[in-house]
Amino acid sequence: MKHSIDQSISALDDRFVIWCFDDVEDAYVPDELSDSADDMFDVLEVLTAEDIKNDLKFTVDADYPEYNIFPDSLGNTECVIPISPKLKEFLERKNIPNLLFIPVELLNHNERVIKNYFLLHSIEEIDVIDKEKTTILRVDSLNEDMYDKVQDLVLLNHRVSSDIQIFRVKGLYDVTCVTRELANEIKECGFSGIYWKDISTYRY
Repeated sequence: MKHSIDQSISALDDRFVIWCFDDVEDAYVPDELSDSADDMFDVLEVLTAEDIKNDLKFTVDADYPEYNIFPDSLGNTECVIPISPKLKEFLERKNIPNLLFIPVELLNHNERVIKNYFLLHSIEEIDVIDKEKTTILRVDSLNEDMYDKVQDLVLLNHRVSSDIQIFRVKGLYDVTCVTRELANEIKECGFSGIYWKDISTYRY
């Protein structure tokens, strides 16, 4: 599937797009993310690299154990962004502040490590949702500061300084925004498993 980046949107939409996972045929399908003690590890709460106490591992989805293609960005249901070493090296060269690359092992159906990836995690979390213009359909029942379902997402342009290249949207588990310039560079370099969504078209 081909995805293009719409350059005509104004305000913050003109500056940023949302990182999304693209379908890649026969791509490895991650299942659960856990630490070495086999307990779920809330990566979204990570503040510094020193907070990582145990090795992170992704088990493989039992329904797709034979899928062995490894794109540069792997779709998953854990609201994290696993990326390949190649994409990590590309982003490291950009010297983007407040960006962590957290090692994660990908396991096969025998629980053996078959690939070493990294979780792309920005600690730049910004309270940027325009709550007057965004349609908030459902608040998380366990955390009133998080939203389970929104439509017509609008972000406040003035909340994001001009030097920010990647940030997470406070209140949404799965939204990491990237500048259009950086997104275009990633696309032009041919990194796989990624497409870019305009902020105004976000639905969850």
